[in-house]
Amino acid sequence: PLISEHERLDLPTTSVPPAIARFHVDLLSPVTWETVDSHALAANEHIVAMHTLTLDTEQAAAGCKPFLCLATAFVLGEDVASRGKMYVFDIVDIVPLPGRPQTNRKLRLLYQEEVRGAISALAELRGNLAVSLGSKVLIRSFRNNETLESVAFLDCQAWVRSLSGFKNFLLIGDLLNSLWFAGFQEDGPTRLQVLGRDFTNQLPVEFADFLINQSQLELVAADAFGCLHFFIYAPRDAHSLGGQKLLRRGEYNLRSRVTAIRRLVSKPLNARQQACVVATASGAVYAVSMLPEKTFKRLHRINTQLVHGTEPLAGLNPREFRSVPIHQRQYHAPRRTVLDADLLVPLFAHGSLAQQKEAAQRDGTTADRVLRDIAEIEHTVSFF
Repeated sequence: PLISEHERLDLPTTSVPPAIARFHVDLLSPVTWETVDSHALAANEHIVAMHTLTLDTEQAAAGCKPFLCLATAFVLGEDVASRGKMYVFDIVDIVPLPGRPQTNRKLRLLYQEEVRGAISALAELRGNLAVSLGSKVLIRSFRNNETLESVAFLDCQAWVRSLSGFKNFLLIGDLLNSLWFAGFQEDGPTRLQVLGRDFTNQLPVEFADFLINQSQLELVAADAFGCLHFFIYAPRDAHSLGGQKLLRRGEYNLRSRVTAIRRLVSKPLNARQQACVVATASGAVYAVSMLPEKTFKRLHRINTQLVHGTEPLAGLNPREFRSVPIHQRQYHAPRRTVLDADLLVPLFAHGSLAQQKEAAQRDGTTADRVLRDIAEIEHTVSFF
């Protein structure tokens, strides 16, 4: 049986004692990269999630303010009941030290709470803080700037690994029960309701986020095997059972485990179009964005011509390299809905002028039109 941490006895031993991990939160100056303030955590307290989230508060004139939110978990062994903590920090202005103008910021701890179980993810939802605690998702309010009050919750049955909020929608990634798409209702009784989910329950989701293009919304999820899966919420589609089932739109194999997904506003700065930056354990960074239907069809036809008409390197299949392995592939997942720019750009933009003209004429367009499409895509995802 699990025991509390303070009830575990210190047994005499002659072996080397284990190393105790200690962590702390540092505030760095963006000019000199010096540590201007630090907050130490308890022994064996590991940081699981740390985000700057905009929460509603009565202390700000605008009604909302960015806070540094921190989630931790204590790793003490399988015989000890797990626990975690939530922290809310504010970065305040102070009088700098003489001769050190970069020390004009300081971390101020506004709230901390210890909970049973480890906290695995944090997100912002309509000015509230979404917290995943084991199999539960809690929506907490920080309006009074003193305590986090629970306003809604949702039971996801297994272990929530990822949270992402957009307007009134919350995307939940479960390590055993795949992807959940929920809506937050503020009018009347406040509640968090499941709108749709992946019925296969065979996708170990580690990270998930939204793809936005004007009025179109798509869901992207990264599994534990380094593959990206794309879904849509289409309640008017007969195959979605009234929206209860998320429909698959495509798959893409990154060949490396995903370590983070961040949604950024595309260039030119337009909040109506947002893309995702995906980082992998191999050190690679990928940009994922939605395309207009006409642009996608034109580039997909050009890509298909070049793949079949160009001799592949070492006799390898470039398209099969990015496909999901057969034992992980879903039979109903479409395979021609994802365009690989790493394959298209070298074959077309870096090819000869005669090859570009021939490929474009077969598709009924011009090489300049295709090159403009490629340039627009690269400009849209040029975040750095």
